[in-house]
Amino acid sequence: MKMVLAYFKKHRYFFLFLFIFGWIINFNNILKSSRENLNEISFHPDAPFWIFFEGIIIFIFISVIKKKIEKKSTEYFPSLRKYLYYFGIGFIGYMLYYNLSSVLVSFIFNTFDRNFNSWNRIVFLNLYRVVDFMIFGGFSLAYLYFMDSKNYRKLMNEYQISDAKSKIQQLQNQLNPHFLFNNLNILDQLIEEDQEKASTFLSQFSEVYRFSLINSNKELISLQEELSFTKNYFKLMEEKYQDYYKLEIDVSIENLSTIVPPFCLQILVENAIIHNLGTTENPVIIRVFWEDGIKIQNNKIALKRKKKTNGVALKNLQEQFLLLFKESIEIEETEAIFYVKLPVLKTNEYV
Repeated sequence: MKMVLAYFKKHRYFFLFLFIFGWIINFNNILKSSRENLNEISFHPDAPFWIFFEGIIIFIFISVIKKKIEKKSTEYFPSLRKYLYYFGIGFIGYMLYYNLSSVLVSFIFNTFDRNFNSWNRIVFLNLYRVVDFMIFGGFSLAYLYFMDSKNYRKLMNEYQISDAKSKIQQLQNQLNPHFLFNNLNILDQLIEEDQEKASTFLSQFSEVYRFSLINSNKELISLQEELSFTKNYFKLMEEKYQDYYKLEIDVSIENLSTIVPPFCLQILVENAIIHNLGTTENPVIIRVFWEDGIKIQNNKIALKRKKKTNGVALKNLQEQFLLLFKESIEIEETEAIFYVKLPVLKTNEYV
């Protein structure tokens, strides 16, 4: 009983439609039979219920056939060809069921001669059932196709979200070792040059790396958190490079309420340091400001020996923004400057 109630609850709106449609069909038949004479109108209150009952039988018939066929099928996508196949099998099965049950009932109640007294009557009754099946079978097919398409879209959406999260995690897992490796190289150089500076660097690095571990599994963090992390990271770089690089963060960015992928600013600051050779007299100035997005810009001072890099950081950052924001980052380079513009997302827009 619970299964029956659950079944009717699941399809209640479609059954309500069939019920209303049954009354409309019945009312239409009454008007036709009256031949524009209102005095000849005769109403049979049970007629709409029989039409409704027939609609449910046809719907259940098609649903059962669909379920049986789908158990043997490996194809999940709700194609129109499959549903026409269900319709055809359902039609043949329904007509066989109707005729066999009519013959059986006629024999049980001894009404065979009356019910099947001529070929005209047999053809008429079968045509009547064909029309009924075309109407209610068509409604049933359209409803089942709509429900399956809806479930398929939901499944695909969940899969895409899951796949995107998996890709984002893979990208972040690539960046974390990248961040660690670069800074351990700096520490190694400092140990040889100045052990006191190396000790200070290691202490600050432990704090910065702790932040990276805490946020490495997050898809998004607040811009303020990312700015704080980037500033702390830049302090590390100052231990080695002193005044060779300058970081300028505009007030408009400091007060901006948005969310960003973790490490997105730090990666771009690191990129500016790795690919440019600043000096005390001619430092590399890294600016973070607002210009239709978060813009990170630096002047270019070419290295004497250009470092060979595979560009994994920028590639990963590009992919993260495409997956999370459905927007690409903008990368521009001239002879004098290099900049990257990040699209922004308001906090209440991300669900």
